[in-house]
Amino acid sequence: MVTFESVQRYRLAGQVANRISTGILDGELAPCSRLPSERELAAKFNVSRPTLREAIHVLEALGLVEARHGDGTYVSKNPSALSPRVLKQLLERDDALLFDMIETRKEFEARNAELAAKHATEEHVRRLFQILDEMEADIRAGREEFEHELDFHLTIAEASHNRIRFFITTSMLLAHAEMLREARRQMVRRHARLLEDFLHEHRAIARCIEARDPEKARAAMHTHLEVSYAHYTALGSESG
Repeated sequence: MVTFESVQRYRLAGQVANRISTGILDGELAPCSRLPSERELAAKFNVSRPTLREAIHVLEALGLVEARHGDGTYVSKNPSALSPRVLKQLLERDDALLFDMIETRKEFEARNAELAAKHATEEHVRRLFQILDEMEADIRAGREEFEHELDFHLTIAEASHNRIRFFITTSMLLAHAEMLREARRQMVRRHARLLEDFLHEHRAIARCIEARDPEKARAAMHTHLEVSYAHYTALGSESG
């Protein structure tokens, strides 16, 4: 059974949705099974009930769960085409599709960063730098933590203030998160300073958003994803 653990407050709805989605994608939450009550989930994740409801709305939009009035929330029987589960299955079967995903992410998330520079609230900016501090602490402690990187990209998508962009970004990230996590482990073994380089790139993106510079934010995100996927492609070539 999936473990519902408390999450740090700055992760908010995106991280809650990420945790529940992982349980669904891993098969720990079976199709048509009922989720714990809203009150119980909010307590287990240590978030407010409005935050929990926002996370459920994200999962509904992704086709992963369905709310039944007066009866609770259930894992979907037939997830939508946007579902991370469907994308994950397709990516595992088709290597070419992964490169389509890479190209889509570069353009889509660059635009997310551009919009975030225009529309991010002070709270969004604060959360970005708090996530970066957590990433740096992990590096100093020798931890290979990947969740903070997902949080960073999801927070930028949320800061775009475009809910459809947030839903699509969440779907793309969750669909190949395990591939990226494993690739990241292997890349770090080959390049000792890789995590510090990635941290530097993330800080550059956050500073552009804080400075309200859309063009530079877009360019910084595009450069980061170009570099990241260049490492990923090189890793694939070595293993091939």
